[in-house]
Amino acid sequence: MKHGLKFMIAIVLGVFAISAPLFAHHSSAAFDLEHQTSLKGTITNFEWTNPHVFIYLDVKADDGTVEAWRIEANSPNMLSRSGWKKEMVNIGDTVTVSGSPAKNKTKVLRLVSITMANGQKYDGQGFK
Repeated sequence: MKHGLKFMIAIVLGVFAISAPLFAHHSSAAFDLEHQTSLKGTITNFEWTNPHVFIYLDVKADDGTVEAWRIEANSPNMLSRSGWKKEMVNIGDTVTVSGSPAKNKTKVLRLVSITMANGQKYDGQGFK
């Protein structure tokens, strides 16, 4: 009986050790969740892939230069649940995105919402 209990404890600890990187991957620690921002730009690329959907935007800065931003959203499955469709995002479309910027000041944003050119707004987290 003692060996069975030790074996079970070892299995449980092993599962937690193996799954720890999975929890870290989905952390929002890299983003400044307290200071959301909005960007308006033109879509240059769109990746409807797991584990995250990515939208690439060219955003005109105040000085007139164009900045390339990467917008990170949840998985296609989660976004589909809140009304997203792969076909709704097209290269060349102008959109406004809101979200949390990267803490390291790179041009990366964790998406909270997207507003299409026609005014239709979608949740970027995949929740209704």
